[in-house]
Amino acid sequence: MNADPGAGAEVVLPDSTLVRVRAIGAGDADALRAFHSRLSPESIVLRFFGPHPRLSDAEVERFTNVDGVDRMALVAEQASQIVAVARYDRPPGSDEAEVAFVVEDAFQGHGLATALLQHLADAARSQGIRRLAADTLSENYRMLNVFRDAGFPRSFTRASEVMHVVMDISPPA
Repeated sequence: MNADPGAGAEVVLPDSTLVRVRAIGAGDADALRAFHSRLSPESIVLRFFGPHPRLSDAEVERFTNVDGVDRMALVAEQASQIVAVARYDRPPGSDEAEVAFVVEDAFQGHGLATALLQHLADAARSQGIRRLAADTLSENYRMLNVFRDAGFPRSFTRASEVMHVVMDISPPA
């Protein structure tokens, strides 16, 4: 991906699906709402840990307005529609950021989350972030497999129904 994530990049997934990956922007509010409305109830629960049929105006504002340093979000688009979102949030001054992903149901299992994780890790690393952390429902095996197969050193800990994953994205010495 370009050094400027806002410029976007064409990405070919392992099944030959072509998507465009770019940074989210304030102008994506309606597209983000439309994307969320296409998610199945199961996908919403796996992302938000419970039912969440609509994004509030405050959520849309927060999700689409990022600084690209402590808060970054990437979208994958096909035919001008958002089909996936990946984001990180880090406390200022920290070298660890929390990540979250959601992929439209029709695009799940095609390598899109894996591609977004690599792009997000590149963007995070360029901002001095060394670790990405995620809390994922233990039943979300697809996302856990993405983290497991990403190639980063990682640790998994479980608390009740939630898996906490920490990935070391530091470049090798």
